[in-house]
Amino acid sequence: MHLDRLRTFQKVVEHESFSRAAEELFLSQPAVSLQIRQLERELGVTLLERNGGRPSLTPAGSAVLAFAAAVEAARQQLKHDLAALGTNQPFVVFGCSPSSAKQYIPALAAQVAQIAPEVRISVITLPPDEAAVRLVKGELDFIMTTEPFLSPRIEAEPISTARIHLVAHPAHPLARLRRVTPAAVATYPFALLPHPWTAQARVHEWARNQDVEIKVAIELGSYDGLKQAVRNRLNLTVIAESSISDDVERGELVIIRAPGLPIEYPIYLAHRAGPLSPRAAAIKTAALRMRAATADNARL
Repeated sequence: MHLDRLRTFQKVVEHESFSRAAEELFLSQPAVSLQIRQLERELGVTLLERNGGRPSLTPAGSAVLAFAAAVEAARQQLKHDLAALGTNQPFVVFGCSPSSAKQYIPALAAQVAQIAPEVRISVITLPPDEAAVRLVKGELDFIMTTEPFLSPRIEAEPISTARIHLVAHPAHPLARLRRVTPAAVATYPFALLPHPWTAQARVHEWARNQDVEIKVAIELGSYDGLKQAVRNRLNLTVIAESSISDDVERGELVIIRAPGLPIEYPIYLAHRAGPLSPRAAAIKTAALRMRAATADNARL
């Protein structure tokens, strides 16, 4: 299987456009289309529906997208390991979700650059259960997790707050209402991340607290897949605030207001128990400074 074809497929899904993927990859649009067709022929499945407008993921496409993400994570790890060998300056390696990588890590890197400019950070996006296992094994230096007590061998410190919103297509019946009831929300099917991502469990917990039961129509392994499902106009979903801000601003997604929403929960910085290396200690110091600054701003 050609890695370039998988990467091209990821970019088409990410941008929801063959032409925009082509621009980023410095390819022609026909070349992008050809790579997708070649990948489909190789796997014997249809990955994208092309019935006008944006390309949309098929169930097989969602499975391949999850596989492509795992391959990309492995590729990132290999590059980081080789770079560390070549420079004798090992990276401090993070494992976290795509939303945490987008929302939190750039700000943390800027803070680290102020106090320890020699420290180099690399980020691998992967599911939380795999991240915890790799942390215990020593393959990662830190993970960002929603679970504070993963193992006696792991220490965790709250550093941030996650916020996930209920979202719908602008043409969805609930999108026209200023505020909706939990019972109204429960009448529509959901598209959600699968286990072990924690969002689905938190939505079910919200539903129990509101004395309703939600129906999960489809599980998709990425926020891009969830957005595609919502654009079919039938499904609702929950997505991290950092991953929908642009879509909401463009009017492509609408936040649904209901009791108990958005759902908020702490994000923990976790590492193996015991003394930290100087580089890792600088990372933790930067994270705690960011937490303190955020708390100070909230009090103003």
